Amino acid sequence: MSTPQVPFPMPDVLVRNWKWLVGIGAALVVMGIFAILAPFLASVAINAWIGVAFLFAGIAQVAQSFGKGGWRESVGHLLIGAVYILGALLVIFDPLAGLMAFSLVIVVMLAVSGVVRLYEGFRMRPAKGWGWMAAAGAAALVAAIAIYAAFPGSAMWLLGLIAGIAFVSDGSALLALGLAARKLDRA
Repeated sequence: MSTPQVPFPMPDVLVRNWKWLVGIGAALVVMGIFAILAPFLASVAINAWIGVAFLFAGIAQVAQSFGKGGWRESVGHLLIGAVYILGALLVIFDPLAGLMAFSLVIVVMLAVSGVVRLYEGFRMRPAKGWGWMAAAGAAALVAAIAIYAAFPGSAMWLLGLIAGIAFVSDGSALLALGLAARKLDRA
């Protein structure tokens, strides 16, 4: 039996490890479905994880400030570390404020990317595909406006919903890749 021909050969390491791809993909899909079904719990968990990450980053910056270098370098690292630690404490001890802050950051990112994509789409006109770029920009802008209009209530579910959608899409991609690798492994 001959090996199936594919336009882009799959790396051998993926073919050998297809079970891992399928397992991780399935786990991500399950976690994503949970996050979509319980977006508030997922948002709180993500918020806490970010807070802990900020805390460790702040501690590392403060520790680095006592390393080699002059006082000017030390003060900069110390101030950056203090900002990270203060942000971490806010997120950890007042999770609702953290959720609101992160949600506003997402709204701003969506709005800015929407405006830029709209501009780029219309600037590309009449080239093929310009409408897709403009439509993507309009969709991002509408999403930003809708989330902001529902604020502060949207802050309670936004991070969890976004994470859930990302987990489901990434997990689905890994599942598809793993199943394709499985076919090649069996061939």
